[in-house]
Amino acid sequence: MSIQGIRSFGNRDQDTQVITFFSPLTVIVGPNGSGKTTIIECLKYMSTGIMPPGAKTGGAFVHDPKVAHDTEVRGQIRLLFQDVTGHNVQVQRTLVATQKKSSISLRTLEGIIIREGVNGEPIQITSKCIELDREMVTAFGVSTAILENVIFCHQEESN
Repeated sequence: MSIQGIRSFGNRDQDTQVITFFSPLTVIVGPNGSGKTTIIECLKYMSTGIMPPGAKTGGAFVHDPKVAHDTEVRGQIRLLFQDVTGHNVQVQRTLVATQKKSSISLRTLEGIIIREGVNGEPIQITSKCIELDREMVTAFGVSTAILENVIFCHQEESN
């Protein structure tokens, strides 16, 4: 998975962070504010299309345009995984936060999914959010309800 322009992950190309997950387990450790929760929230957003609590109001999920000294910041997450059939799938979701006079607006751009075709050739599909969410559920072979409430239960909702 690669993260750019999300929360404390910078929005320039050289700020892109790549996280490799290992089987059967990857442990995410670090001090407060280092991005552990952001990594999990990115995985949830990529899997379900559901943003973290409060992200839609004020654009709290995308890197702050004021911090970037810009009026617009693009946040991008890419995820490469194998689907339930063993084929490689690459998914990209892009968000744009725009600084208005007194608030930040957040919009989602079309997502991209690249699947491995029958002969191994890549097949690229651009998709609206809801279609991409359905594709992800199919690729994982798990319902959105299970992803949202069991696998990605937010730390504030776990008590």
